[in-house]
Amino acid sequence: MANFDASAAVTMVWQRQGVWSQAAEAEKRRVVRARRTVAGLTIGAAVAGSLATQLGDPHRTVSRCLAILAAAALLLVPVAARWTSRDSVHAWTRLRSVSEALKADVHCYLAGAAPFGGADRDQVLLRRADTLLDDAGDLIGRTVGVAPVDRPLPDIRDVPSYLAGRVRRQVAGYYAPMAQRTARLAARVRYAATAVTVASALLAATVGVLGDGLGLTAWLGVAATVTTALVGYAAAQQYEHQQIEYARTGDQLTRLCLTRESGHGWTDDDAFVAEAERIISLSNEGWMAKMIEEDGAAQQ
Repeated sequence: MANFDASAAVTMVWQRQGVWSQAAEAEKRRVVRARRTVAGLTIGAAVAGSLATQLGDPHRTVSRCLAILAAAALLLVPVAARWTSRDSVHAWTRLRSVSEALKADVHCYLAGAAPFGGADRDQVLLRRADTLLDDAGDLIGRTVGVAPVDRPLPDIRDVPSYLAGRVRRQVAGYYAPMAQRTARLAARVRYAATAVTVASALLAATVGVLGDGLGLTAWLGVAATVTTALVGYAAAQQYEHQQIEYARTGDQLTRLCLTRESGHGWTDDDAFVAEAERIISLSNEGWMAKMIEEDGAAQQ
């Protein structure tokens, strides 16, 4: 292995981390966009099909157009669903896993923590990066064409700056905002599904009292389809699980920092850095495993 100096070695690994992070984000966008498309097409097909039935012969041309639109939407659902397959989700989570592992090694290296405390720290860093990238070699095609981002290394020089620049920053800049964001998204989907359910109940009550002279019965099926699509999308996105995971991880890291800063524990530098990275890694592995598990269950 070439004898890189510290700056060249860590800069190279940091650039590779940026490439894999971008590839993971691109794969995530494709999966999420496909999930939204599947939900939208399902709802659109139900609405268009019901309208086509309602309009009938008095508006034959419009009715036929809506029927064709509904059929086209249903035909496109399996096409869009290909991007939500287990393989796509697995690729996204593995890309993210490699990115996060490289990021952890860079931060530990800059802090001078184990296993990067010796004179061979450059070789150790590059060797670990080589192992990670070789193990994920089947995904390398997804990084082709992704240009490295010109960004500075994290401002970390020792363990105290690691605490501020890695752990505290991760809590304040990522876990806390993401916990709030996923909680809002979960609430929006939950409120939308509840609103549709209430509307469906009102429709059923209206039909029960006034009869079906207005043709409202057909819309009960539409409401059920919309509710199912919304709940299915929320389940796939794992908003509620992610909100709990983000909040829990942020709390664990905060308590870890407070314990060290108060002098009541975690005073050993290597042990502190290792514990912080363990908590972050478990959080990443937890949501990735849950995402794959739920995606597989949904496709059975």
